[in-house]
Amino acid sequence: MNLTCYDYLKVSAKRNGDFNAVLAFGTKTKLSKLIYDIDAIAAYINSLGINQGDVVTVFLPNVVHAFTTFYALNKIGVIANIVHPLTSPEGLKEIMDAAETKAIFVLDILAAKYADVINSCGVPCIICSNSDYIVAPVAAAFKVFEKVKGKGIDSFKNSIKYSKAVSKGSTRKALECHDGSKTAVYLHGGGTTGKSKTIMLSSNNLNNLAEKLNALDIPHKPGDEYSLMVLPIFHAFGLGIAMHFPLTHGFTSIPIPQFNAEDANKLMKKHKVTFLLGVPNMYKKMMECENFEGPHLKNLRLVFCGGDFLSERLVKEFNKKVAKYGGKGKLFRGYGLTEVSSVCTVNTYENCREDSIGKALGDITVEIWDEMQKRVPAGQTGEIVVKGDTVMQGYFNGKDTVKDDGIYIDKNGNRWVLTGDLGYMDADGFVFFTGRKKRMIIISGYNVYPADIENVVLQLPFISEACAVQGYQKNKPCVKLCVTLNQQMDKEQAIDKIQAYCKKNLAKFSCPRKIEILESFPRTKMAKVDFMKLSDKYNPNEK
Repeated sequence: MNLTCYDYLKVSAKRNGDFNAVLAFGTKTKLSKLIYDIDAIAAYINSLGINQGDVVTVFLPNVVHAFTTFYALNKIGVIANIVHPLTSPEGLKEIMDAAETKAIFVLDILAAKYADVINSCGVPCIICSNSDYIVAPVAAAFKVFEKVKGKGIDSFKNSIKYSKAVSKGSTRKALECHDGSKTAVYLHGGGTTGKSKTIMLSSNNLNNLAEKLNALDIPHKPGDEYSLMVLPIFHAFGLGIAMHFPLTHGFTSIPIPQFNAEDANKLMKKHKVTFLLGVPNMYKKMMECENFEGPHLKNLRLVFCGGDFLSERLVKEFNKKVAKYGGKGKLFRGYGLTEVSSVCTVNTYENCREDSIGKALGDITVEIWDEMQKRVPAGQTGEIVVKGDTVMQGYFNGKDTVKDDGIYIDKNGNRWVLTGDLGYMDADGFVFFTGRKKRMIIISGYNVYPADIENVVLQLPFISEACAVQGYQKNKPCVKLCVTLNQQMDKEQAIDKIQAYCKKNLAKFSCPRKIEILESFPRTKMAKVDFMKLSDKYNPNEK
């Protein structure tokens, strides 16, 4: 298969027919309408002199325009440079300059503070509004941009409203690209080394991932089931699985621009949501709301979690609540990273093992290697490595970009991503995650894996979250444990109970010497626990 994501969408449209593809703010948008606007936007971008191989920045949250702009750019071979919509103005300019951006899509209600930066880049700006895809009279409530912080559309020197761009493009013909091996998207992540990286993914990468996920699904009538789209498109998990897969396989997507647990639960109750994808903190917050439970939970059948450590306790609590209402759906833990287009291992109904991150997805190969790039025996910890048709093209580095940057090529020419994550594989092929290489703690020559400590501590019923990091006492390394509580209790009493439990259930060198009880954990943009802010290793004043 060598199709662009746009071609893949068109093939799926012939298979699925016309259905309600997106539901946003109570308004349903047909697939035929999406494709019409995609074609129009593609032609409009071409009319600006932007063509195959050029780069356009997509600076949008989860709105309908996120769908249309990505596929429009993909249709004409333009690389979508997808950026977190709350990136600072300085950060946005740096990313746009590095990618040599030729234009930008931005949402009106978020645009005001970026006007000066976008103007300084001297590129066309397409202003999107939620009202573009909301029927009157609801749309009137969203027409607020003109007076946002005193800066209206006139503050942008070279701008056009999205609706007008669609109108102009509808009379033109686009120059189509049909090569799925070309770079489709730039995604910005931490990289396997911890340093900020720009990952290049092709259409083939994203289409192959969708095909593998489809193998886990069952036939259903297009438009009859809903997918709650919480994960953002600036992350591969959101782009490839929360957006591309549902749209091309007959789900009605409900994009959520800003996650609110109570509102997400309301949408679950109102619509037949069968596909749910998220990070652990999302599920935790949804379950904490009073409106989480109800008969609607029996609709769930494809429920996956990744992106951060997911405790077995949370899995069991979720599944118990679903079963309470007669549901057969289960929350499955998976694992992946942007460098492999997101998911590469997952638990399924057929193959599931407690505490594991599952088996390799489809025809992806996952192995555990030592420092010499040699496969280690079952049960032995090493680095998780991945090869397959979802492996990235490499890291973008401007004019100095070299194909396969960040890829290890073995003697047989196979391309592997060295993930920087540690784990082991059992004799049956299930993979178990033990932590990041850079999170590993060495105490008196012993390797201590944070996940092992966290799994034990989370058995205590009064612990809500746990994060084990590198600590120091009198300049000597130790295990530092940070926790949050789910009930009111004396902190000293809680620390005593944690210490006693750890001494009973952990090896001596793994027992935390420092325990801190926090109100909440610092989070990254993807809602992962920001362990670097908790670790003494990265905060010298704490040593």
